[in-house]
Amino acid sequence: MIIEIPKVSAEGAQYTGEENPSILGLEDNQLVRVEGPIRYDFFVQIVSQELIVQGSLNVKLQVRCSKCAEFFSTTLADLSFLRAYEITGSTSSVDVTGDIREELLLDVPSFPVCSDACKGLCPQCGKNLNEGKCGCRPPSGNDGWSALDSLKLS
Repeated sequence: MIIEIPKVSAEGAQYTGEENPSILGLEDNQLVRVEGPIRYDFFVQIVSQELIVQGSLNVKLQVRCSKCAEFFSTTLADLSFLRAYEITGSTSSVDVTGDIREELLLDVPSFPVCSDACKGLCPQCGKNLNEGKCGCRPPSGNDGWSALDSLKLS
């Protein structure tokens, strides 16, 4: 998104629109799929020698659950986007695209979960436990950590 400085009035200007989701660079990502355009609603004004851009961003995504590995829909929303760009007499435009990209990528959750009730995958056979129980037996208590069960800490 490029803001042309001469088009910003003394009272400021409202910019509402959409950006191509390709600016996020997630086309080959196996954990996140962009479902639509990036929407923005910015108020832009010039204060002293700075261009102030403030407003909101949102984009719809499909994200892979970190517990069950299924994709689910979510919306990333940043309601407090705020950036200041130094401008000089020779500055004719400011490109905000990189900051839009950075803000949204930082908001992508590191370990997304489809729901609080997600049961995840069986550690033995890999079946999605949200779809029902599997036929695996519970693990025996004879793993390397079972000795800690008998530890008395009081």
